[in-house]
Amino acid sequence: MASQEQQTRAQVDIAVKVSPETVDAGAQMTLRAQIACTPACDTRGHNLLLNDQAGAEIGRLVLTEFDGERNESAVLVVNAPLSIGDYVWSVFSPAVEKDGVLLDETSKAISFNVKPHTTRVLAWGAPLTIVAGETFKMNVGIKCSSECQFGSKSFAIYDHDGAQIAAGVLSNDLWPGTNGLYYAEVELEAPSQAGLYHWNAKAAGSELEIAHIEGVTEFGLRIVNPPEALVTVEAIDKDGQAALGGARVTLHPYEGVTNERGFAEVRVAKGSYTLFVAQTGYITLGLEVEVSADMTAQAELELEPEFERN
Repeated sequence: MASQEQQTRAQVDIAVKVSPETVDAGAQMTLRAQIACTPACDTRGHNLLLNDQAGAEIGRLVLTEFDGERNESAVLVVNAPLSIGDYVWSVFSPAVEKDGVLLDETSKAISFNVKPHTTRVLAWGAPLTIVAGETFKMNVGIKCSSECQFGSKSFAIYDHDGAQIAAGVLSNDLWPGTNGLYYAEVELEAPSQAGLYHWNAKAAGSELEIAHIEGVTEFGLRIVNPPEALVTVEAIDKDGQAALGGARVTLHPYEGVTNERGFAEVRVAKGSYTLFVAQTGYITLGLEVEVSADMTAQAELELEPEFERN
C-alpha cells in the first residue's frame, strides 16, 4: 500500500440510472451506476452497495467498464417493494485505494415511485344484434400490467342503470395467442326493450396481495324486437350474374352475410328498411324495402370503377 504522502485523494461523483422511475409494485427494475473520479482512475471490480430506506443491503453494482474517464457498472436487476408509495434508496461506495489513488466513501440517493398494477378489462363476442329478453353469451378478459396470474379472479357485469346483474370467475387458461389475458365466457339476459344499451364489466383491485387499480370497460348492446319475417337476399355480380359470397347484408339494425351461393337470410321485425348490400370491390347497393311478410330481394352489384380499385 502506498504511504500517506504518496496517496492522491480523488473526488468521487456517483450517478445512478433507475428504470423505470415509476414501477409496478413487486415488478422488476434495473439500476446502472457511473463513477467519475478527479483525477480519473480505473476502479473496475469495485462494488457499490445498494441499500433500502432502512439501510439494509439489497444488492451490489459491480464496476465493470472504464473509458478512461468514467467507470460504469453492470446492470443490477431488483424487485420493487410491494407497498405503494415514494421511495428513497441509496448507492454507497466504500473507501477504496486504486493505484495510489484513495477514493473516499460516498453515497448517492436515488428515488422512485411504486404504483398499483393497472388492470385492463376487455369485453367481446356479443352478437351484433340481440333479441329483447333473450339470453346471449360473450367473453370477458382481464390482464395485469405486470402479467399477474389472474386465474380464478372474479369480475362483475353492471347494466345501464349501474346495477350488478351478473358475476363470474376467470379460468386459469389464457386467451389463445396472448400474454397474460385471462378470460371467461358469461351468459347474460338482454333488456326487455329494444334500443342501444351501454353496460360495464369491472374487476376489483382489492382482492389481491399486490395492489391493483380497479379495471372497467364499457361495451354496447344493440337490442332489437323479436323478428316477425324472414328476408332472403341474393347478391350477384350485375355483369356476369355470378353469386357473391361473403357480401354484408344490413337492414339496420339487423345484419347477415351471404353464403357461397350468394344468399343471406335475415330475420327482422316488420317495417320499412333500407337494405344495404356491400362487397369488396363493388359499389354498395341500397334498396328501400317494406317488410310485411317473408320476402326475397335480389341485389345486383356493379364493380367499382377501375381507378377506385387501384
